[in-house]
Amino acid sequence: ESSDVEMKTEDNAGGSAPAPGEFRCMNDEFEVCRTGQTTVDLSRKVISDHFGRNKACTRLITDWPLFCRKHYQRATYNQKLWQSRKITLILRQFNIIEAQFSGTMYTVALKKSEEQRLNTFSRKLAAGKTELEAAALVAPAEKAKHFEAPVNVLREIEQLNYLGENKTKAEVEAAINTISDMLESGDTSQVPSIEFLPQLDASGNPYDTDDCGKATKKSSARVSKKGAVTKPSS
Repeated sequence: ESSDVEMKTEDNAGGSAPAPGEFRCMNDEFEVCRTGQTTVDLSRKVISDHFGRNKACTRLITDWPLFCRKHYQRATYNQKLWQSRKITLILRQFNIIEAQFSGTMYTVALKKSEEQRLNTFSRKLAAGKTELEAAALVAPAEKAKHFEAPVNVLREIEQLNYLGENKTKAEVEAAINTISDMLESGDTSQVPSIEFLPQLDASGNPYDTDDCGKATKKSSARVSKKGAVTKPSS
């Protein structure tokens, strides 16, 4: 309690508006942060792990919800409320990406370790194990370094066809809304480790992986350096 009182005192110190900083803390969109933590090194990009964190496509996105360190620590203290807030921030980020790169599609994937748990579960089922037996073999570890979702949650995400390439904004929003329902119903206590990677090339142009390589297949004739039409070699 003493630390919280200390932080509140710092928040209200001086009573006047804080000096402009290097970033805007998004803890409260309608109030100015008064913790005094105004430099980028004290900011937290709170949902970037769900968008590829430091991958090249993610670095193209210029607008992210940033929290100062103190407000991030305070926000995550109540995990149930924080998970609900993460859902809102992720949905908001889809709109931000769409505004910056209209028509962006996504590659949706589980974190490698979660993908491995789901694959192990499927192999055990194929080998004759019951769902309960297979689920028990890949149950979340009690002392896991990172959150592990119940395998039935991961399985439902897969069965609803939320994973894979070329997912539209509507499809990724549906995936997050389903996860929100899972949180509400108690099927999972946290947002699973799932990534929504924007399909953007180095210049920031959205692309569809189904279109890659199609142009080369359409060529039926070529023009030589002298202007003559030649047939492509077989």
